[in-house]
Amino acid sequence: MKIKKLAAALLAGAMVLSMTACGSDGKSQSTGNDNGTNDVKTDSGKTDDAGTGADAASGGKLVVWTLADDLKQFAQRYTEQTGVEISVEVIAPADYSTKLTSALGAKSDEVDIIVGEPQMLGNFFEAGFFADLSALEADAKDQIVDYVYEAGKDEAGVLRALSYQVTPGAIIYRRDLAQTIFGTDDPDAMAEKFKDFDTILQTAEEVKAAGYRIFSDSGNLRWYANAGSAWVVDGVLQVSDAKLGYMDAAVKLYQDELVAFAPEWSAAWYASMGGPLPLNAGWSDLSELENAEMTEIFAYSLPSWGALIVRDNANDNKGKFGVCSGPCSYFGGGTFIGVNSYSKNQDLAADFVKFCTLNEETAQWWLETSNGDVVSNKAVLAANQDFENESFGNQKTYAFYLKEAENIDYSVVTKYDDAIGNFWGSSIEAIQKGEMTREEAIEDFYMQVEVTFPEITVNR
Repeated sequence: MKIKKLAAALLAGAMVLSMTACGSDGKSQSTGNDNGTNDVKTDSGKTDDAGTGADAASGGKLVVWTLADDLKQFAQRYTEQTGVEISVEVIAPADYSTKLTSALGAKSDEVDIIVGEPQMLGNFFEAGFFADLSALEADAKDQIVDYVYEAGKDEAGVLRALSYQVTPGAIIYRRDLAQTIFGTDDPDAMAEKFKDFDTILQTAEEVKAAGYRIFSDSGNLRWYANAGSAWVVDGVLQVSDAKLGYMDAAVKLYQDELVAFAPEWSAAWYASMGGPLPLNAGWSDLSELENAEMTEIFAYSLPSWGALIVRDNANDNKGKFGVCSGPCSYFGGGTFIGVNSYSKNQDLAADFVKFCTLNEETAQWWLETSNGDVVSNKAVLAANQDFENESFGNQKTYAFYLKEAENIDYSVVTKYDDAIGNFWGSSIEAIQKGEMTREEAIEDFYMQVEVTFPEITVNR
């Protein structure tokens, strides 16, 4: 792939914060960053010597480029245990892809450790930026949640990146409102209320009749965009019944005012986690709507890092939330670590990757230090599965997220998902606002896919 094309693709992908991976039937199969959900301090788990410097000479120096502050803490711990000096540069997400592409496109060896979010990895791998980590594959396959292991491989199946975290998604719901509306707050009962798009619409009607709104806005459904099948299979665009169901549900939620019209990341969205908000409150100054009709949000669909946002903005509602499954298991975001193909310190850099991702002691330390990040190490999650999270009604959230993560079907994820998902979202918005009919919006979607990806066959 030419560097200019790579840069353009990555800049487009960087604007999208979600990836989904749902089962082929649109339901969970035996189913950022600052991630996490738990207030937790636990005893250290099992330890091993993976990546603790046993294979690295004392001393030396590594340079890390990353998107978030997490790796500063990992680097400090690695230095304490090995004596290896590590310089960590945190680069703004908006600039990261461009800087990495410019440097590694010129085969620079100034950086040793590089990272990427899932939507970036395919392009980075194709460009040859990430070194072969096959030496870690046996341990990774055994220790790491499957979808993380799969996401770190290139199209030829070569392992090139690993993550210390998993970011499975969930429906985060208000337990107190569930009791009021449905007479139960049991997570399994709530999962039945969100099991598919038709059921979500029925639930939304019940929630509205009780004086509340099911979601902050219809965008909560976007996490399930891959329900039913991948967007592209064997080079052919797939517009499944499940995808059409997602479109129709999103339109109805919007047009029938079953949501609160408080978009994600708005002031109203954050405020809604802690109490009532005015309907149509996507304003910067909520005082302008102080006499408006009030409501409360019943649920949010977010990855595990979103649960941390809910927790930290819940105020008096802290402890009143629970988590349950939605129409399918999914994930969103996550930091994947690899080695610069042009680094002159590849063995030492690979040992750092091993330390961050394949060391149970490190995983237990990070689970505690991060105050709730959901680590990718299966043994450590299992060791903490009985932890009761007081911020989520004493639910065993680590056990829940481990199950969700293990049931993510990564086979439905493709390199086209971000762009095609954006096209589909734009078509949905056009229908919601009355700018296009359903048929016109779908035809416009087909046209955008054909123009952008001529290699994809579009069957109308």
